[in-house]
Amino acid sequence: MKNKSLHLAIGLAVSVFFLWLAFRNVDVGELWAAFQQTNWLWAIPFLLITIGNFYYRSIRWRILLGPAKWVSSHRLFGPLMIGFGFNNIFPARAGEFARPLALLKQDQVPYGAGFSSVLLERLVDMLCLLILFILLPLYFRIDPNIEQELWGFRLDASRLEDLSWQMSLMAMVLTAGLLTFLIPPMKRFYLSVLHWLPIVPGFVKEKLESFVNSFTTGLSTIKSPFLVTMVAFHTAVVWGTIAFSYQVMSWGFPGFTITFAQAVGFMVVTCVAISIPSSPGYWGPFELGGMVALMMVGVPEGPALAFTMLVHFLQWAPTTVIGLFYAGKLHVSHQEAEHFAEEIPPEPPLAEQDTAAGGDTAREA
Repeated sequence: MKNKSLHLAIGLAVSVFFLWLAFRNVDVGELWAAFQQTNWLWAIPFLLITIGNFYYRSIRWRILLGPAKWVSSHRLFGPLMIGFGFNNIFPARAGEFARPLALLKQDQVPYGAGFSSVLLERLVDMLCLLILFILLPLYFRIDPNIEQELWGFRLDASRLEDLSWQMSLMAMVLTAGLLTFLIPPMKRFYLSVLHWLPIVPGFVKEKLESFVNSFTTGLSTIKSPFLVTMVAFHTAVVWGTIAFSYQVMSWGFPGFTITFAQAVGFMVVTCVAISIPSSPGYWGPFELGGMVALMMVGVPEGPALAFTMLVHFLQWAPTTVIGLFYAGKLHVSHQEAEHFAEEIPPEPPLAEQDTAAGGDTAREA
C-alpha cells in the first residue's frame, strides 16, 4: 500500500512539474483568447473519429487475441474501453489488468490469455511509435524561421534539426537493440549480463527480465506473414487515424492549421512524453510535449498550449465516460482488477497455446 501511495505521489509531482513548465512562459490572455476564437463545431468530427478509432482498435485486438479464443470486435469494444477509461483515472496503468478481467467475465477468456494479448498490443504500438520516431526528421519539417526561447534556452531551426536527428539515431539504436532480444542466444547473453551486474538492484533486474520475456514471447506469437501483414496494416490505420483527428481539430483553430505530417509528429512527441510516469490521464507530460511539438513548426506558445489541452480533454472525457459505463455494465472494479493482477499468475503465453486455432482465426480475420 505504501508503494502504491508513493508511486501515486511521485506521478502527481511529475504532472504538476510538467504543467508548471508548460504554463511558465505562456500569456494567460493569449491562451484564453485562443479558446474563445476556436470553432468548437470541429470538436464533433474530432470526437467521432476518436471513438471510431477505439472501435477499430477492437478489430485489431480480435486478431491479436485469436490464438486464445475468437471474440467478435463488437464484444471486445467494451473491455477495451474499460481499459483505457481506467488508465485515465487510476494509477499504475490499472486498465491493462481491467481489460482481461472484463474479457474473462464477459466471454470466459482465460485471464492470462487476455493479459498476454493486451501486452502484445502494447508491444506492437511501441514498435510502431519507435519507427515513426526514427523517421521524424524526414517528415516533421521544422519552421526555418523559428526562434523560440524556452525555459532560458534559445532554440532555432538548425539546433532543433540537429537535436531531432540525434534523437532519431538514439531511437534507431534502441529499436535495433530490442530486436536482437528475439535471437535466443543474444537474449540469454543479455540476461546473464543483467544478473551479473552488482550495481543494479534486484527489483530492477526482475522488472527488466520480465519486460524482456514479455517482449520476446509476445512478438513470437505473430509468426505467419499473413498475421504480420494484418497487424501492421491495422496498427498503421489506428495511429494514422489518431493523427488525422489532430489535423481535423486544427481546422477549428484560429491562426494555424497543421498538415497531416505535422499531426503525426505532434502525436509521436506526445506519446514519447506520456511514457514518463505521471498522474493518471497523463496530464502535464501530454501538454508539455504537444506544446513543444507545435512550437517547432512555428505555432506561438499560447495557441499551441490551448490546442494541446483541448485535444487532450476531448480524448480523455469520452474515453473515461464510456469506459466507466462498460465497467458498471460488466461489474468490473478497480479493486478487483488489482486483486487479479496481484493474486492470479498469468497463464502460458499465446505462443504456447493452440497454434492451430490461431491459424484458423487468422484466416477468418
